[in-house]
Amino acid sequence: MSTLQFDQNMLGFNADVVIIGAGMAGLMATRRLVHEGVNVITLEARDRAGGRMGGGTFNGESYDLGAQWIDPHASAVRTLVHELGLPLTNQYHEGESSIGIRSRKTSFGKRSPFFAPHVALDYRRVLHLLDAMSRRLDAPTDETLERARQIDMRSFAAWLSDTCRTRTTVQLLTVLTRIHFHAEPSEISLYYIIDQVSAHRGAAQLFRLRPAHGQERVVGGSSRIAERLSQQYRQQIIADTPILAMRQDEHSVTAYSRGTSFRARYAIVTTPPVVTQQIYFEPHLPPARDALQQRIIMGRALTMVVFYDYPFWRENGKSGIVIDDAGPFSMCHDVSPVNANEGALACIISAEAAHRWGMQPRNERLTAVITQLQRWFGAEALAYRGMIERDWNAERWNRGANGFLAPGAASYIHNVATPVGRVHWAGSETATHWTNTLEGAIESGERAAAEVMVELGSAGLLRTK
Repeated sequence: MSTLQFDQNMLGFNADVVIIGAGMAGLMATRRLVHEGVNVITLEARDRAGGRMGGGTFNGESYDLGAQWIDPHASAVRTLVHELGLPLTNQYHEGESSIGIRSRKTSFGKRSPFFAPHVALDYRRVLHLLDAMSRRLDAPTDETLERARQIDMRSFAAWLSDTCRTRTTVQLLTVLTRIHFHAEPSEISLYYIIDQVSAHRGAAQLFRLRPAHGQERVVGGSSRIAERLSQQYRQQIIADTPILAMRQDEHSVTAYSRGTSFRARYAIVTTPPVVTQQIYFEPHLPPARDALQQRIIMGRALTMVVFYDYPFWRENGKSGIVIDDAGPFSMCHDVSPVNANEGALACIISAEAAHRWGMQPRNERLTAVITQLQRWFGAEALAYRGMIERDWNAERWNRGANGFLAPGAASYIHNVATPVGRVHWAGSETATHWTNTLEGAIESGERAAAEVMVELGSAGLLRTK
């Protein structure tokens, strides 16, 4: 464990490190640095910590409206949840799940959904092609870099259209893209998709036909993770403090909020890139970093949880899991409380549908979702008790669900975590693996904290006990 040495130059500093944003990445950076004895201030624009972990309540129960699932591979999240003493529950998936593609309904249980043999073969062939392209581009040679530039000029939709042998395969991968990236394939660079195949350890993991299988959730919602961490580090976190400008010089970084400022030796910025664009930097960010932030687009997502007297679909032998390309929602799943009889279905409206339905009146949006639920679960779906929702693109300090890169922009991706002087970067978009997940956010926060520790150590400001 390390601690800061006493230094006369500390006079005039508010902290050794100022962290911008108290989402998962910012909280983990705070945790790591405080553990090492570093003086930290964490500034959060909202009145709460948690970032894209956020929820709502209904009838005294808490429900996730943002990041929630913990994948089987998510060892860092599991370790953290265990250390915080938070219980987990398995995502309910017993019974029949359903997928609707091009008006055709397919049901499945413990195995993947059955498609016509030629569709299933085509789906697997396309995933193998993505895996092969990912392996070829892993080594950064002159040849692979030129190949990457060529690939980057194409959208994922254009590639699917040229590569898939059936229209059903195209539509299947389209709806899976909406679920994972909250964007349409036409909006995303093919190169970015290939990069994400590598980051998620394979195309089959990225485009899962059974996205709920093996997943766990925090009882009471993932926002409890942020609540526990913010309680532990309440001395370091200052809420309701949006950062308007940042200035760095040879010795320090100063973050300016409304009527106040915070001076530190280093900064870690964890806000989504589109939000970071609202901060005025002096000196200006280098062209490559500025271009990157201008080109990261936020996926569109609107989460709605619909409530019932009890989870009637379970009694009808259904899991509550539906993937549907017809909309409004691309996916729904069972989020009924563990210790209550209440039934709850979380409906995720993504991509273009989130934009379109987000502009409609709340009652029209609810009516459309209930009508869709009726198609899958029958007339009982009409007897809902209430609804809560969150439009992540309407959240001022998020402006969307997750970041992705459009065609022609992915060549900037390699700058996503490169420090700019004394300013370091974190956030799930900057993760090396499991990008845009809780696991990736943890990785990025700990990585940025480790970078700053190295800088402090090189300056002779740390000593090891």
